[in-house]
Amino acid sequence: MKFPLCIFLAISSVVFAAERPTGFIGIPWGASPEEAKRILQKRSGIKFPEESDDYHIELTGGSFAGQPVAKWVIEFPDRKFASGAVSIKTEGGAGTPSSVYKEFRNQLTEKYGSPTADKKLTAGKAGRSAVYSGPKTASFGNVATWRFPVTMKEKSVIAVSAELSGPNGMPVPDETQLSVTIKYVNETLTGAATNASNPAGVAKPATAPVKKDDL
Repeated sequence: MKFPLCIFLAISSVVFAAERPTGFIGIPWGASPEEAKRILQKRSGIKFPEESDDYHIELTGGSFAGQPVAKWVIEFPDRKFASGAVSIKTEGGAGTPSSVYKEFRNQLTEKYGSPTADKKLTAGKAGRSAVYSGPKTASFGNVATWRFPVTMKEKSVIAVSAELSGPNGMPVPDETQLSVTIKYVNETLTGAATNASNPAGVAKPATAPVKKDDL
């Protein structure tokens, strides 16, 4: 019995070796809105709204992992930081939405290992078919998710996702309508723990590298 146990322990050490996200862009889980705003103000190019509350902040500008940002959404249930999402600005940038998504997915896989779930968005998915009436076999994007369960040391469920989709996470008929969103969520704090193609003749620009600093 000793030999199988040794193998089990060796495998377990590899499984739990992946670094666990302790927050988002330097904002630790559970941080107050005031603390989060101080951290965000240190990032170059970010524009704050004239008004914001202690539960939901939306910002624009700046960059994330070396990519230009269209929008940031920071959530504070019970005034505790629990969720950060960033939409990458791909129009007019270096790379198509698909190539930028692939870069993020590769970098996240390098850091956190293979995704826990990797789903392709299609018009046939429940709740999405009404948005698009085109061919049911068409491909509209992907969502890759890395989930970190509760451990003896860590008492929160953390999820990181990279999504290639249309507005509001819905499928769209062509790649020009797709966007890339990266999201970090403490599912325990949010209460959620239980729970296209390129047009012919259009050249795809080179993809700018995704930097690891923010991931």
